[in-house]
Amino acid sequence: MIKKLRNKFKYFDWKLFIPFITLCIISIMAVYSASGVNAHNSAIYFLKQTIYVGLGVCIVLVMAHLKIDFLKNPKFLFGNAVFLIVLLLIALNSASINGAKGWISTGLFNIQPAEMCKLFLALYMAQKVADRAHKREIGAEIKNTFPIIIVVGMLFLILIEPDLGGFLINLSIVLVVYLAGLNDFKKSFKLLATGFTVALVGLQVLRFFNPFAYGPLKHWGYMYQRFTAYFTPFKYANAEGKQLVNSYYAISNGGIFGVGIGNSIQKRGYLPEPHTDFILSVIAEEKGLIGTVVVLILLFLLIGRIFKIGIRSQDLYKSLICYGIGTFMFIETMFNVGGVNGLLPITGVTLPFVSYGGSSMVVLTASLGIVMNISANQRRQKK
Repeated sequence: MIKKLRNKFKYFDWKLFIPFITLCIISIMAVYSASGVNAHNSAIYFLKQTIYVGLGVCIVLVMAHLKIDFLKNPKFLFGNAVFLIVLLLIALNSASINGAKGWISTGLFNIQPAEMCKLFLALYMAQKVADRAHKREIGAEIKNTFPIIIVVGMLFLILIEPDLGGFLINLSIVLVVYLAGLNDFKKSFKLLATGFTVALVGLQVLRFFNPFAYGPLKHWGYMYQRFTAYFTPFKYANAEGKQLVNSYYAISNGGIFGVGIGNSIQKRGYLPEPHTDFILSVIAEEKGLIGTVVVLILLFLLIGRIFKIGIRSQDLYKSLICYGIGTFMFIETMFNVGGVNGLLPITGVTLPFVSYGGSSMVVLTASLGIVMNISANQRRQKK
């Protein structure tokens, strides 16, 4: 038995697992502290997050030791595509939470289809782009429109929930995997630079023009409030700017060393969603700059390792999977960090492996398990 376990873990990537498990431990502590001043509520959130983390560790270990060839199976990909589109359609008819309809309640827990789409799109795009690369069809006109219908359909359904953060993360996965498959650095750089420039210009245009005040976009009005809060948070400190202003206060209160675990002031009814979207603000207040930097270093060590595994892979398909998974973790981290410190508009995106949530933890750990599987195969082949 011991010999079998040793063989199982002989090629285990501890450089991925250690940052992951450390972030999970920090997450349990931070969620317990940030979930309010009510001891009963804190205990419930602590228990749930501990269960999510335990489930996540099991998922990582299972995915790390499975044969991942089944992920290429067209029936598997098609079945998941249909399943996710059905979930997105159901979510559109669900109850609205903070202006968006992105959750399906099962009674015990909530399912967020947009989260599940991140992993699926990374796998789906990797398969399609790798197939076309082998056939030397990259960059040519796509004859089979079915893959496009699936991808565009998912992105459209996520956008109209409306979930701008989820849409942008999923779009980033699609673009990065496609551009990585082109194997043309200059063309990829030009396309990314163009997209980045258009996004910056569009963001500045929103300072003077509200497109959500007209026609069918009126029900997205809450989304524009996030942009006004981003441009002038203190002007709307008692309304849409409340989240960002209180996040500033939390970061300022924390200083370098923090006020101590459990002593956050802003979590006491001032900072909305302190255990999910703004958990980094609570960490900054309680553990200070040092605690915040530790969390970010762990995240970037993990994300950097994922990209490194993708670069080292001799199999284009596996490389593209790593790029897709690394992209969604990186963009998600940037959106959350940028949102809590005012560098980017608030998009309601959680901090990977740290924020409270079951759907997010399941998707992230399944993704990490796949990358660890690829890493183990690399080490095995090298030996």
